[in-house]
Amino acid sequence: MAQANAAGQRRDRREDLLTAAARRFVAVGLRKTTMEDIAREAGAGKATLYRHFRNKDAVIDALLDREAERFGRELEAAAAAHTDAPSRIEAAFLAGVRFFVEHPVLTKGRDEEPGLLLPRITANGSPLVQRGFALFTDLIETGVASGELRPVEPPAAAEVVVRLILSYFSFPPMHVRVDDPDEAQRFAHGLVAGALRRPQVV
Repeated sequence: MAQANAAGQRRDRREDLLTAAARRFVAVGLRKTTMEDIAREAGAGKATLYRHFRNKDAVIDALLDREAERFGRELEAAAAAHTDAPSRIEAAFLAGVRFFVEHPVLTKGRDEEPGLLLPRITANGSPLVQRGFALFTDLIETGVASGELRPVEPPAAAEVVVRLILSYFSFPPMHVRVDDPDEAQRFAHGLVAGALRRPQVV
């Protein structure tokens, strides 16, 4: 019991430190934030911070790991609210775009320090990319098996969907305003889920 409590306290302290780091990253940027800033923001000593993270790069990577888990939960929750495969994919896509374009740390890094943050986000092995890829592969595979979607290769189609999400985060919209919920919904319905939906036989 004591060991379990100690482990829980360590997890809670780690979460507190990551939350404090996120606040500092949004306030002054990733590059200007120091380990001392993070410790001060969390009300912790530097020794406590260094017990959990060896340097600022480790803090950034841990924060992205945490956000990847949240990203996955939000996509899963959005998809679970629907019963048919195209609607599940549409909802998950919209949740994914919304997650990226509204995320304060990610957008701060994209706008002010892209060289520092974007490679960590968009690289093939990044936790955010891998979490999204796995979820969309599963959704598409299920839809193909049920006959609701075209007979596509699920991983290839999932890669396209994830690349779309990342493109709307990485580059300013040229035509489709994904920050407009109605316009984003029309796009997702017609060109994301619509492209995968199996045509009805008349």
